[in-house]
Amino acid sequence: MATGRDVAQLAGTSTAVVSYVFNNGPRNVSDETRAKVLAAAEKLNYRPNALARALSFGRTASVGLIVPDIANPFFGELARALEDAAIARGDLLLIGDSALDEDREAQIISAFVDRRVDSVVMVSIREHPDFSAFTQAGIPVVALHPVDRGSAASSITIDYEEAARAAAEHLVSHGYDSIALLNGPYDSVGAGQHRRGFAAAVDRAGTPIRTIEVNSATSRADAAARALDWLARPDRPRAVTCATDEQAYGVLHAAHRLGLRVPHDLAVMGFDGTGHSAFAVPALSTVRQPIPRIAERAVGLLAEADGDPVHEVLGYELELRESCGCGDRGE
Repeated sequence: MATGRDVAQLAGTSTAVVSYVFNNGPRNVSDETRAKVLAAAEKLNYRPNALARALSFGRTASVGLIVPDIANPFFGELARALEDAAIARGDLLLIGDSALDEDREAQIISAFVDRRVDSVVMVSIREHPDFSAFTQAGIPVVALHPVDRGSAASSITIDYEEAARAAAEHLVSHGYDSIALLNGPYDSVGAGQHRRGFAAAVDRAGTPIRTIEVNSATSRADAAARALDWLARPDRPRAVTCATDEQAYGVLHAAHRLGLRVPHDLAVMGFDGTGHSAFAVPALSTVRQPIPRIAERAVGLLAEADGDPVHEVLGYELELRESCGCGDRGE
């Protein structure tokens, strides 16, 4: 692999001049000398050390993303949207998958600090994440879930409690007299908001509704395993609202295995609004999060970060399809 010294030798100049050409300074280089350096670099297929160049300017042009499970389509769509937004600003997105493990999340945080990423977008698996390592390193963070107001991290999120209430209220509007909440792990991020929103919808119903909360990991497999148990019971609920689309897909699988027709025997509501939800069988009703807008604002906030944390709450939409009983057009 060619080095800067090789380019300098072929161009008949010094390695310092080669550096000035590729770093656009700090000293000026004549047009004639610049042309010689670029011609030599092209002939030798020379590629400057991007990391060294970036560090010389005090930044690495990289954004770190920490997610709980990159196999989850929601986080896959989020990563794609964040990468698009980062590339538009000339940055590279580095992805760390905590695999729903707190120790691994801590390892990724340390790795991002060691690699001197410029900023971080984080979806923690902890109710109260520890951002201290980033704070001490001077790395700005945007969390894509609610955080403590005294936190050093900014946040961009929808109102999970309000969205969960709207989803449950829609099921109530169908007249279902028993509704289950399939929530994430009891103390996981967002579980409390989903729980409170669900309870508020039931309280406003005006008629008695039998309820149950079931907790599972936010995966299709675990949700299906749990659903196969309680949906097989005689007192199974008439409808289920889920904390994620992934869990809703698990419920659809369990219903199929048990011979339950959706929505005739069991209505199902998801949460996240991934592109996959429209192609479930039947099509999944869900709460759609504005993933492109979340990504755009997250990268924008990180680029502008220069002071106190910023906390923004974005809107959401109910996508009403067949699984809740609405039909193809949400009617």
